[in-house]
Amino acid sequence: MPGKICPFDLTFSLECIDTTLILSQSCCMRHLDPRQTSCFLTAVQAGTVRAAAEQIGLEPSTVSRNISALETHLATTLVERGRSGIRPTEAGMLLVAFLKRQIGELDLLRSEFDALAHMKRGKVSIAVGEGFVGDLFDRALSEFSSKYPDISFAITVGSTEHVVHQVTSEQAHLGLAYNVAKDPVIRVVTSATQPLVALVHTNGVYDNSEPVDLLALANIPCAIPPKSFGIGAMITTAEAKHGVRLRAVVETGSIAALKAFVHNDMGCTILPRFVVESELSSKTMTARPVSSMIFADGVASLVRKEGRKLPQAADLLVKQLKKMSAFSPMD
Repeated sequence: MPGKICPFDLTFSLECIDTTLILSQSCCMRHLDPRQTSCFLTAVQAGTVRAAAEQIGLEPSTVSRNISALETHLATTLVERGRSGIRPTEAGMLLVAFLKRQIGELDLLRSEFDALAHMKRGKVSIAVGEGFVGDLFDRALSEFSSKYPDISFAITVGSTEHVVHQVTSEQAHLGLAYNVAKDPVIRVVTSATQPLVALVHTNGVYDNSEPVDLLALANIPCAIPPKSFGIGAMITTAEAKHGVRLRAVVETGSIAALKAFVHNDMGCTILPRFVVESELSSKTMTARPVSSMIFADGVASLVRKEGRKLPQAADLLVKQLKKMSAFSPMD
């Protein structure tokens, strides 16, 4: 379909869309097939028909047929198909925005129905960095669930980039992430400074509670997260600023793997204290402050999408999430 196409992101700006492009089939829009729209939206979010088919539990050919049927129904091309996958046309982007609004309105309506019936029900979707998982359950969900047993949760775990994408694309109501870049689409609900520290095995080869600079840290084998993680991005920035390259013998997005590296006295890892609160309390790990302003400026954040009205269950959860250790700066 002619017209300019923006690089696909579900957080696209409507300025990217040629405003002369208008879906005139208003009668067709009143009778959209939920199966067809589900296949279309899932495929656009997943990037490929095959990935969408796996998520929905259908054959790829069935997903493709449903998208084609939707295009026929609306008399417009909704996706561009290529070797690397699919992406929405301008008309497809308009439909994505329309369907997202419908989903949001339906969530809100369900929440309002629950409120009218004086029930505390609902489902809250949360995207979190792995380092927040223990804190999330220990300081938030356990107490919250005892108060509101009929509220359920859908939790996805990933990098800071993953969390931000889940929130901005409205696949998650709330996000917990470290070192979130400023973004007009993201609203920070609450945050706290959580400096990065070097963590070593207590009584191990590298045990020392004294502060260490980045140059000295470069002499110790390290396990660090990749750049797509907020911590990894900060480490990369600090290396560039100080002209130092850490001895990263392990790169992993798994917090469990980073901890195992230290527990086996293989070297150090770099994390905020709240991620290893139990290890520091039990004295199985020792935290060494790192002399770097970049590390000192680390921030843990609870985020939501700007302008999105959350269902009542999510609003209730926000109050509990603010009590997490991540948002109470540690000594």
